[in-house]
Amino acid sequence: MAHIIRRGLLGRLLPVATQCRSLPATQRFASSAATTTRFFRPNNNNTADDILQFREKPESLSYFTGNYKYNDLLIELNTLYKQFEDWKPVVNDASLPSDFIQQESSEKVYAWKLRDKMSELLSIPLTTSQWRKITIHLNALASLPKPLPAPVAHILAPYERHHIAQNKEIKVRSLDEYGRAYAVGRRKESSARCYLVEGEGKILVNGVELDSYFQRPVDRDEVTLPLEVTETKDKFNAWVVVTGGGSTGQAQAIKLGLGRALLIHDAELKQTLRKAGCITRDPRVVERKKEGQRKARAKYTWVKR
Repeated sequence: MAHIIRRGLLGRLLPVATQCRSLPATQRFASSAATTTRFFRPNNNNTADDILQFREKPESLSYFTGNYKYNDLLIELNTLYKQFEDWKPVVNDASLPSDFIQQESSEKVYAWKLRDKMSELLSIPLTTSQWRKITIHLNALASLPKPLPAPVAHILAPYERHHIAQNKEIKVRSLDEYGRAYAVGRRKESSARCYLVEGEGKILVNGVELDSYFQRPVDRDEVTLPLEVTETKDKFNAWVVVTGGGSTGQAQAIKLGLGRALLIHDAELKQTLRKAGCITRDPRVVERKKEGQRKARAKYTWVKR
């Protein structure tokens, strides 16, 4: 019986369904047709244009990276280098505009701003590795054949470091009215004021002969090293006032002072004294003891039980 009833209901409903398919949607669902047209059938083209028109887009392609300003700078420098990678300057080329070639000396040495100053210039925090990458790109641009093209010179200019010392007058030391050269040498806690004058080879340290002041031959050899390497041991007399430190520090401080004083007498001795290490300050000092440790590096013995 159930099977017959179902077949009879289906037979009655099929003609009605066929008629509904042929009717338009507004006639089939008259109550919801307006709602469907208003809210669920918008004009897709106009709506998409309106959304894209007011959509805010980032100016930089690297906006969503960790530091987009830094990445944009590297991209800009790399692109500029590739543009002028095969640069062959022709100074007298009339086809190039006059402001396209930057006239500068081929011997110019570029020095870039330090990390803190460059970070202030770019208004972004820079790590040491990031600063080095920027300087590598800047060196690549500066290595192009001279004279550099104007776009390259223009982008390099803000990153150049101008030494303050170049603007100051260099003070040239000379002999005093008695023919003496004065120089100061320092090592560790010792400071030596040295006066060097032409003579027969005598050296006084705090009013005492050199052999009597320094008991160890190693210290005496340190003091006379600048005079020996320049073969002027018997041509100058030295009078030294040294304070602070021990015997080793005082001997090496005197060595530095005498080496600098020799340069005042003869500037051509610079290469010889530099190779012997007589005009280079040794900055090494004793490392301080740390709290909770036995010495600067040594620790107390730790026993578990």
